[in-house]
Formats: sequence, structure tokens, C-alpha cells
Amino acid sequence: MTVFELYKKITEIFDREKIEDVSLDARLLVEYACNINHGEFLFKRDREADETEIEKVMSYSERRISGEPVQYITGKWEFLDMEFSVGEGVLIPRPETEELVMYAAEKIKKMKKAVVFDLCSGSGCIGLSIKNLVPDADVYMIEKSDDALRFLEKNRIDLGFGNNTVLVQGDILNGYEGFSFLPKPDVIISNPPYIKTEEIDTLQKEVRKEPHMALDGGEDGYVFYRCLSEKWLPFVNEGGFIAVECGENQAVKIASMFSKHSKETEIIKDFNNTERMVYASK
Repeated sequence: MTVFELYKKITEIFDREKIEDVSLDARLLVEYACNINHGEFLFKRDREADETEIEKVMSYSERRISGEPVQYITGKWEFLDMEFSVGEGVLIPRPETEELVMYAAEKIKKMKKAVVFDLCSGSGCIGLSIKNLVPDADVYMIEKSDDALRFLEKNRIDLGFGNNTVLVQGDILNGYEGFSFLPKPDVIISNPPYIKTEEIDTLQKEVRKEPHMALDGGEDGYVFYRCLSEKWLPFVNEGGFIAVECGENQAVKIASMFSKHSKETEIIKDFNNTERMVYASK
């Protein structure tokens, strides 16, 4: 069986099982099992897959059908041209968050050696990408979860940022005063939990495999945004800003929260024309 025939077989299985991203997930798992880089697939599609590779693909496929995200199976995911290690216990980076990072990075580039806080840092995709895009920024990444911290530390080292970023374990709900040993931030960027507690069990089974701590935004979904507004935004230095990702239909309320402690607010739409980010300047 060739690599391409194996890929076709997995797409047929995934199609029957109603996997959402049939072609992409099948290709990623075949590439992972056969040790083929994503860009090499078309060039190596006609080579024979050995029995070990076929067994691996079938095993990975069973895990995918059970609801395990493909990113957890491969243990990696690309975010803004960097490959992040991910797995059980850490939120999977998403394209909408790339937009948040790029939007914030353009503003940070105009600042002089900004102190940047990445709150609810998870895999570190936000903080480490900011450091990659704006090397002179001082980046502090705050994360509560032990599981997520392991991935954050691995990514920080593997991507070459171990000596010039700061990782802090702690609960951001304690507010800046709980982290007053850190300098005051010029910039806060965050993709906090924003799903209503009662809605978590209704999410796709793949999403439910991700850590509930990274999803659960409390009874109304706004617990973390209230904290950011009341306990973090007032401590942002003048001339700085906060930029956050949010769920559908949340942006207007979050902008209203932030307006109490900021000079101006702005709601930014993502590539799907959804109000996905809120920006507030000091």
C-alpha cells in the first residue's frame, strides 16, 4: 500500500465516522506515522508504507475517532510559523489567536522595550510569539496549571526563549497585586477561559478533551474579563494597552467593562467577520 493509498483509506474511515476535518486530519496522521514533513507529502505519496507505519496510522485513527484531537496525537501544532508542543492538559492554539498576536505585535513594535504580560499563557503561543515578533519586549507569562506549565517550559526551551522570557506560576484571578513582585505591565495580552460553565458539556467531543480549566469562564463566561478589568487594567502603565480574545457575542460587554479603566476601546473582527478581540488603551 502506498502512502497515498493509506491516506485515501483513512479519509474514507473518517468520512464514515463524520470526523469534521476529514482530509486534513487524515493527511496529518499519515505524515506523522510515516515521518513525512507536511510539504513533502505530494513528493512521497507513491512510496510504499511499511507494516509498522500502517499499524501506527490505524492506531492513531482509532484515537482520533474516539474524540482525541489530532494535535494531541501528533504532540505538535504550528502557530505563526513556530511549532509548539501540545498534549493533554494544554489548550490547542487556534488561528483566531494568531490574529490577536499579530494585532498586538504591531502596536508593541511602536513602543520602547515594552513589558508584556501573557496571562493564562497555556502553551506559551501568545507570549513566545510576541517575543519572536518583537525581540526587545520583556515578556512575562503567567499560568496556573501544572500540566500546561510543563508544555510552556518545554516550548520556551525548545524554541530558544529560555533565557529571555519569564515564566510565573499563579492564578491571575488574584489580580496584579498578587504578582506585585513583577514590574507593572505596558501591555497585557490574554486568551482567557470564556465558555459558560453549563455549556462545556455541549461542546464538540474534541474540545471537551481539552482542559476544562482553560475553557471554563464561570457561570456567565465573564469571570476572567471582570478580573482583567478590575484587577489588572488599572495597573497597566499610561500609554499601554490590553488586548484579549473572546467568544461570540461577548465583545460589546467586555469593551464596556474595559472602558471604565481605559482611554478608548475597540472591537476587532476576525477573518470570519466575528467580533473576536477587544482592545483598550490607557
